Amino acid sequence: MRPISFLKNALFACLPAGLLLTGCAGAKQEERFSPAVDAAYSVQAEMSYGDGEQAVLVLTRSGAEQWEAAFSDPPTLAGVVLSFDGNAVAASYKGLSFTVPKSALPAKNMLVLVTEVLDSLDGEDGLPCVQQEDGTWLNEGDCGGGQYSLYFTEGGTPAGFDVPSQPLHITFSEYTACLSETAETTAVTEAASTVSESTASESCAEAEKEGTSE
Repeated sequence: MRPISFLKNALFACLPAGLLLTGCAGAKQEERFSPAVDAAYSVQAEMSYGDGEQAVLVLTRSGAEQWEAAFSDPPTLAGVVLSFDGNAVAASYKGLSFTVPKSALPAKNMLVLVTEVLDSLDGEDGLPCVQQEDGTWLNEGDCGGGQYSLYFTEGGTPAGFDVPSQPLHITFSEYTACLSETAETTAVTEAASTVSESTASESCAEAEKEGTSE
């Protein structure tokens, strides 16, 4: 009986260690993952937050700390646009500016959390991420609302954002790169410069032509 008891005790003693080793072997390691987030872009966002509240909006980034959230749902927020400029937030409806309505305050507070995290990606070459079973990549960290989980598609665009302590859950889709204000200004300047150089060249050519004819 004693040898059998000894074997049972040894088996139960080794079992937790075996399970621990199995769990460690199955855990995925963090890898450096580069998000393909442009300086300016827009993305469709379906957001659930607070006590069962939901919203659908287009979230647009035009530059660092420059965001715009255009709501299409719920009906109480449909048509409302929140503009974020650093710490300042303005609201408008069909072009008319007004104070941020109380119905939009909870959504505004949630959007501040996600825009701050997305702004922090600017210039990031690689983030510590773990690839999920569905092919998405998960990056975790802390923000003003607590611990967050930020998901990316295999292509590097934002796929989801969660802050369980709020609670807040956002699903992103229809990512579209935009021309940032800085890039737009540069493009306009370059275009104007090209036109100016072309005009100058034409003027020089005309002058040379007139000089030759004389």
